[in-house]
Amino acid sequence: MLQPRPASADNSGTNRSVIPTPRLAGGPGGAGGSGLETTPSRPWTEPGQDQKLLDAAQRGDLTSLRLLVRAHRAPLWRACLAITCHWGEAELLFQETLAHAARQLRAAPTGRPFLPWLVRLARQVDAAKLRGRPARPSVGSRRPNGEPWVAGASGAHWVEDEKITLHAFAQLHSDDQWLLVLRLFERLPYADIARVTGISVPRVMHRLALAREYLDRVHEAEESAA
Repeated sequence: MLQPRPASADNSGTNRSVIPTPRLAGGPGGAGGSGLETTPSRPWTEPGQDQKLLDAAQRGDLTSLRLLVRAHRAPLWRACLAITCHWGEAELLFQETLAHAARQLRAAPTGRPFLPWLVRLARQVDAAKLRGRPARPSVGSRRPNGEPWVAGASGAHWVEDEKITLHAFAQLHSDDQWLLVLRLFERLPYADIARVTGISVPRVMHRLALAREYLDRVHEAEESAA
């Protein structure tokens, strides 16, 4: 079963997998290369060099724009995979988001981290694409990371468990899905999630607890029906 990086202990839920942490070398703009020194240590909540690069990019400096994108490409890629739960669609959303960001740089917030704005743009782009269209299948023909649904006899139950989790995750409100991603995969503490989303800490904790409870109930129901 695909396992997320564990969040710090909070005694409030499950460690079930929803999406894999992508292999960055296989996604758009792998983790290697120069320019990552511009990445702040806490890119979701600390601007680091974002404002300096953004100011230069808004003046037409393409090198600064590339450095700004490169600094945040890894978490943006993870966000696109979390939003779509599909490797190919995540690649497309990643590229579309960068194109929209380049055209809308003037709208980027000043004096604040660039990453939350970039990821919010990705969510908006995806929501606009899906408006008026059928929802994506909750479980695709392949795992979200592009790997096939293959398991030996001893691992078949893990495959089924993962599919149930993906189906349950898809039933959650998109905002609750995003809270889970920030907590389990980006490993943000509650206070940072509150800063990123604009939701109070108690509300963040409550919604996460309800989302985890729902995932557990779906699993229990499936296990009882088996």
